[in-house]
Amino acid sequence: MYKKMVVLLDGSELAEVVFDYAQELAGRMGVCVELLHVCSPREVSQLPMRRAYLEQRAKQLHTEAQEISARYSRQTTELCGETRGTVVVGYPAEEILKYVDENDIDLVMMSTHGSSGVRAWGLGGVANKVVHASKVPVWLVPAELREEVISDTLPRRVMVVPLSGSPQSAVALPHAVEILAQRGAETDLVLLHLMDVFYSVAQRDALDRFEAKRAEMKKYLEGLAQPIRESGLVVHTEVLVGDPAHSIIEYLKGHPTQLLVMAARGRTRLDRMVFGSLAESVLHMVKVTPLLLVSGEE
Repeated sequence: MYKKMVVLLDGSELAEVVFDYAQELAGRMGVCVELLHVCSPREVSQLPMRRAYLEQRAKQLHTEAQEISARYSRQTTELCGETRGTVVVGYPAEEILKYVDENDIDLVMMSTHGSSGVRAWGLGGVANKVVHASKVPVWLVPAELREEVISDTLPRRVMVVPLSGSPQSAVALPHAVEILAQRGAETDLVLLHLMDVFYSVAQRDALDRFEAKRAEMKKYLEGLAQPIRESGLVVHTEVLVGDPAHSIIEYLKGHPTQLLVMAARGRTRLDRMVFGSLAESVLHMVKVTPLLLVSGEE
């Protein structure tokens, strides 16, 4: 599914976290990587220095990704050519989206923070614009990412996919399965259904309806899980009850997660609430979990 990934760097230590993470993924998944730096119009005088920086980082990433690939018996050199670094002049979000369209990119990776701080590179700024306008998935890497996640060495690896029951939320599932297949990692896939509390459980009939709804959602998850299990992957399902955003955040706190994969947007009320605003809530409150956002309108 993923063949060419563009990784955004701005030269800051915070954004460099994404570099270490990207080279591990490139080696594990055999993805061709392009590094991109957007220089503002007022910084044009620094272009030579920034091009040299990107070129050096591109060579480093290619070499280290090959070493990682060799450890997992993958032939990365046969899958893609030399990693390249590109510097463009303009405004970050617009230039990122333009680069994706013009270079057959099928995955964007960027840090949630950068040299200008949370306001400039966080979800309220560049990343937010890219996520909402991108036609390809966007992989967001928290600046405080744990080393165990970067090096893929969590004792029990888990990838989590939240679902609302709608077709729009389910577009994230094939991406999660494909990533597991490409990485070749022994990772458990966890499907979560987000169930808001529609009924007051104080009354007996309301409680019965509540339990029936929960059973229905569990059946829905198991229906999605079964064919994935038949492919050889380990899949767990769980229904979360309560405020969707809070429920997912609490789940992540109690379950160290390698990657959260979810729809970026959708059409229903629940989808708009969860898959529109949840990303920002998760990245502000849970700062150690990477998040892959897939358009919910595919």
